[in-house]
Order: sequence, then C-alpha cells, then structure tokens
Amino acid sequence: SPLCDAHRADAHANALVGRPPPMLPAGHSAMALLGDVRSFRNGRLEFGEAAAATAACRDQGDNASPERPSLEQLVSSQAFLVISVGNCPQCEELAAFLGARDVPLEVYVKWDKGANEYPALKEALTTQAGDVFSFPQVFADGVYQGGFKEVMEKADAGAFDDLREFGLEPATLRRWVERKPMVVFSLSNCPQCDSLREDLQRRGVPTQDVFIKLDKAQPEYAAFKAQLQKLTGREKFSFPQTFVQAVYQGDYDEVIAKAEKGEYAVVFSKAYGIEPAAAAEVEAQNEPPPAGAISFDDDF
Repeated sequence: SPLCDAHRADAHANALVGRPPPMLPAGHSAMALLGDVRSFRNGRLEFGEAAAATAACRDQGDNASPERPSLEQLVSSQAFLVISVGNCPQCEELAAFLGARDVPLEVYVKWDKGANEYPALKEALTTQAGDVFSFPQVFADGVYQGGFKEVMEKADAGAFDDLREFGLEPATLRRWVERKPMVVFSLSNCPQCDSLREDLQRRGVPTQDVFIKLDKAQPEYAAFKAQLQKLTGREKFSFPQTFVQAVYQGDYDEVIAKAEKGEYAVVFSKAYGIEPAAAAEVEAQNEPPPAGAISFDDDF
C-alpha cells in the first residue's frame, strides 16, 4: 500500500543515516529506553512507532523490504557505534557510563537475537571480535575497539577524547584530577618532573598514586594537551603540572614554593596520613634541578 511504501522508505532512511530518537518519559532505564527506540526487525533499523507500523504492513501481506544494512554499512555510517542485545547488564552499564558523558543515544544499535538476520550479523562480527565474544561491541572511526572491558578501559584512559562529532567537551583529565587528592601530570625525560617526584617522596607522598605520565607519541595527547590548557588557564606551560583537591597549583617552582611553606600539610595529613615535617628538614634536602633542565612542551 502507499502507506506501507512510505513507511518503508522512511524506515530505510532511518537505518542508513541514524535519525535521532524521540525523548521518552523519565523513569526508563538507559537500555530500556534504547530497546524502545532502536532495534533490528527483518533487516531494518526501526524506531519505536515504526516497528508497529512495519508489523501492520506485514499483516497486510506486503512482503517487500528494503536492502538490509550490513555490519559494514553500520560501522561506516557513524563515527562511534555500540552494538548491544537485550538482557545485557554490561550493555546497560556501558550505556550509563557513556550517558553520563552526554554521548547521544543515536550511537546505539540493538540487535534482536530472534531475528532472521541475526546469525549473519553475528558471523560478520566474529571477523572482528573472534569466535567467542559478549556484548556490547564497539567501533570508533570504523575501527573495532573491543568489548565491554576493553572499551571501558580505553574510555577511562581518554582514548576517545578526540571524537568531536557529538559536540562534547573532552573531560578525561578533569575526571582524573577530581578523583584524587593530588595529581601531577608529567612527561618522560623531564628533569623537573623527577625533581618534584623526589621532593614529594621525601615528604612521604605516595608518588606512584599521584603522578600521571603523559605520552606525546599517543594519539590522545593532542586532546590531553588542549584539556590541560583549559584546566590551567594557560596557553603555554611546562611540565610538571599539579592539582591538589582538583584545584590547579601551578608549575614546578610554584608547587615547590607552596610545599616549602607548608600549604599542603593539611591535605597530606588527611589524604596520606603524613605528619607535618619540619620545613627546614625537608628544605635542607632539596636541590634545584640543573640549569636549563626545564621540560617545556615541544609544541610551544
């Protein structure tokens, strides 16, 4: 019928371009909402009311159907893709994790294990995930990223911070500084980083839990650098860069000066159980880094 023809054309367009889903009432869980919004039915990605309309068309005996989007088409149709199934706790957990970071629902595709096309889709996924895998499965920029554990680790490490198509602001470094009482961002081959580490170690600070070494060779470094610029309010900076109780403290000289004045004594005591040491005792052990040993970011 003309109505069914129009519906099929609309459903096929939704499948290929990913029309944003409608808002549903509050109180639905993340994956329940996803299940209501997008699912595979007879090779088509359908949206809520579209599924009912399709069923009505089938009841009318109209068996024509649009081309089924393959896994390759799905992966290439959007920069970030999360494939899930029903009754999947890890799918719900990843949905909550990404939802808290304002990742839109349009990145999710829910497969129906009872659908005729599911075996072929699953077989196609084995070429990336291996013969044995669990859901969810994730792709970014057309590249397979792994299952739940791998993706959670990568997301927490900022691996997806350079995905800007959603208009989201990367916030991995901000989350890191908010988690711990003290965070020091450092680089390899950075004499001032080594000097600050030694100073904090003498004060009893567990530097293995405080220092985070950034790697300029990693693709996410550019996003991290931009985040540091925003967090510090400085376009140009040198390493190390320090935060205490999520508040920016400055560069090497500023942090050393504050430590010697005892400005971190209360934080060190509460966070690390360190009794305030005599300033003179620690200061006497301090030696300034060699002249010319400042480790500036090479980009500046």
